[in-house]
Amino acid sequence: MDCVEEALGRFRAVFGAEAVVEVVERGPERLVARFSGNMCYTCGTYDYFEDFAYMYSDCAGEEWAVESYRQNPDGSYTVVLRPRRLVQTRWRHVKIVLYGEEHNYEVSS
Repeated sequence: MDCVEEALGRFRAVFGAEAVVEVVERGPERLVARFSGNMCYTCGTYDYFEDFAYMYSDCAGEEWAVESYRQNPDGSYTVVLRPRRLVQTRWRHVKIVLYGEEHNYEVSS
């Protein structure tokens, strides 16, 4: 079993009732995952992304981190994970809906 499959199995065992994760792109220094499920409607959504990065790190032999994420029109999230040593700036997507009008911003930390 490779690290992606191991991390997916661990994540599903712990969070399967709340969160669904699917790896849509993988490479030696980049993973792109799609997160969906009930967790998309909570204020702690980002914690699920970090938890998956920690689970992947356990197998990968180095610490991985969330480099960026964006909420998709269907409510799911697309998350980019990379080795922490390569993450210079972390980008977060902020979506605000006022009176039915959507405003999207990218902020760095």
